[in-house]
Amino acid sequence: MFEIIQKPSPNFDERKDDICMIVIHATATNTLDETFSYLIHSAAPNRVSAHYVIDRDGAVYQLVDEQKRAWHAGVSTWGGKTDINSCSVGIEFQCPAIDDELGDFTSEQLQAGILLCREICTRYGITVYNVVRHSDIAPGRKKDPGALFPWDEFIKRVFE
Repeated sequence: MFEIIQKPSPNFDERKDDICMIVIHATATNTLDETFSYLIHSAAPNRVSAHYVIDRDGAVYQLVDEQKRAWHAGVSTWGGKTDINSCSVGIEFQCPAIDDELGDFTSEQLQAGILLCREICTRYGITVYNVVRHSDIAPGRKKDPGALFPWDEFIKRVFE
């Protein structure tokens, strides 16, 4: 187990469904402070949040308790579900945008993400089919975590 640093966001409400998914995101922000400003201090009507943020150095921050509904998925669908926020845990990887493309990911943050996803999948019995990218559940609207995220290797290591 690794340390999880608490950094509470007020942007959540009550779940309406059981947890059965993980959604992987990338922030497209240049600094961790920018990420927190967006996920903690965003104003209505565009308030957003996530359950976790993984910094480039591998530090893991929890913004919303897993039992609460973080606002990370937006308009999205997967496996017949349309309220993805209610049935998922959202994980943001701190990542800059470079020339309108999401930047690289560090080995430290990928390793932390693998360990975090393993723990969450074990806790809730989440299958490989239900660990998804934001772009999978909102195609055409979202592109994160982007082409530079090593998705196949990441998923393989989560479930090994």
